[in-house]
Amino acid sequence: MAGVEEAAMQSDNDNQEPMFNLPRVILAFILLSAGIFIGRTWYLSGDGAATFLLTFCFMPMRYQYLASGVGFPGGWAAGLWSPLTYVFLSPTPSSLVFDLLWLAAFGTAVARRFGAWRFILFSAAASIIGAGLFWLLAKDVQSVLLGPSFVVAALLGASIRFIYAAGLGGIMTMGSDAWRQPALGIVEMWSDVRVLQLFGFIFAANTLFAVLYASSGLDGRTLVHNTLGYIVGILLFSLFDPRPSAASRPG
Repeated sequence: MAGVEEAAMQSDNDNQEPMFNLPRVILAFILLSAGIFIGRTWYLSGDGAATFLLTFCFMPMRYQYLASGVGFPGGWAAGLWSPLTYVFLSPTPSSLVFDLLWLAAFGTAVARRFGAWRFILFSAAASIIGAGLFWLLAKDVQSVLLGPSFVVAALLGASIRFIYAAGLGGIMTMGSDAWRQPALGIVEMWSDVRVLQLFGFIFAANTLFAVLYASSGLDGRTLVHNTLGYIVGILLFSLFDPRPSAASRPG
């Protein structure tokens, strides 16, 4: 039965590799995020764009207003969907491109390994956890969370559990079969030099991003939030992974 299930999963993943060599769920995420960004920046007026963002972004102040009976765009329904919908609202073109490139590189491997539905559930869980952690880290209730950075960080954390075999040379190769590798256990990860190299690469890239975009208001809380995203991805991975870990593989 395990062989049949793996073959079915393989067939499903193969069918989800269109002309861009991306699983359909990744391509859908990219097109939806880009479409929303273009729509709200090109076709909505100033007030319309602001209302749209307030309706779908995650903002702790929303719940304070709603609890006190004061109206807020989207009402209580937005209080339910905003911990999920903020991931599709990139604040700037540069952040949109940066996040979607990382999503394509690392999210592709996770999507192929999990399949579409597990990938969606994993991303939703990471999104909700990211919203909660943002609230805890926020200096004030007026802080606004936009974009998929936390979810992308969680996907990076999840991918590190199994793409270690590809090394830095194959890390960005979306057509590779690194997603087939047995996953390392959490403790086992820290004794593998390839995993430590990947962590070094990721944190160096994030530090560079922080330096380049410091003028846009990026601060230490953003880096802490993203770092927590990696940890969340590492911990959540085992709940969604349908494949055997390295510890349980035969031999």
